[in-house]
Formats: sequence, C-alpha cells, structure tokens
Amino acid sequence: MPVDRNSLRLALNELVRLRRSAEDPRRFRAQLYGSALAEWAGRLGVDQPKLDRIVHVRESVSGR
Repeated sequence: MPVDRNSLRLALNELVRLRRSAEDPRRFRAQLYGSALAEWAGRLGVDQPKLDRIVHVRESVSGR
C-alpha cells in the first residue's frame, strides 16, 4: 500500500525534531520519540525500524 506523502512529510518533520532532542540524556525524551515513532508507523502502515532508518537519513541530510 502506498504511503501518503503529506503524512510522511509531517511524520519525518516531527520525528527528526524528537530524535534530536532524544539524544539528550534525559530518558523521557527518548521514550517520547519511541512513542511517536510507533504512532506514526501505525498511521503510515510502515515498520518501525524502517521508519527509524528513514528518520535517521532525513536527519543526516537536513543537518548539512
């Protein structure tokens, strides 16, 4: 099933922002990222590890 591009764009924007803050040593933000990742993966119909890899790539590209 194809993924809605607008939803994917929204998910990536939110998840990249959360992933950057999840690197903070406070455990709460890492849990928040994990919850958001699970929610977006369910909405988009994508595996969590696959979405996490996409977020990682997006974060790397947007950091340049």
